[in-house]
Amino acid sequence: MPTLNTNNITLYYEQHGQGPDLLLIAGFTADHTVWHRVIDDLAKQFRVTIFDNRGAGQSDSPKAAYTIDTMADDVLELMDTLNIETTFVLGHSMGGFILQSFLARYAS
Repeated sequence: MPTLNTNNITLYYEQHGQGPDLLLIAGFTADHTVWHRVIDDLAKQFRVTIFDNRGAGQSDSPKAAYTIDTMADDVLELMDTLNIETTFVLGHSMGGFILQSFLARYAS
């Protein structure tokens, strides 16, 4: 079970396939399995990274309040830990909000 420690929690993640990086960010209450119908096809052309946001799936559910910005910080830590310098990203529902926060604060 691949995990990483970030911002005082443990995040669960998986990587599939080879090629350019593609990061998929799930929506509210969804875990990495939300991508199960598309992961095999995407992994034919990309190295796909999926993960469970804090509060979902196999990642920690901290009792303290957290925000979309906190979850965007988790994405940055995930990318740094996995040495992902550039990536395509797809955010579903709340994952789109996380992506917007990430881009507003960290895109260069």
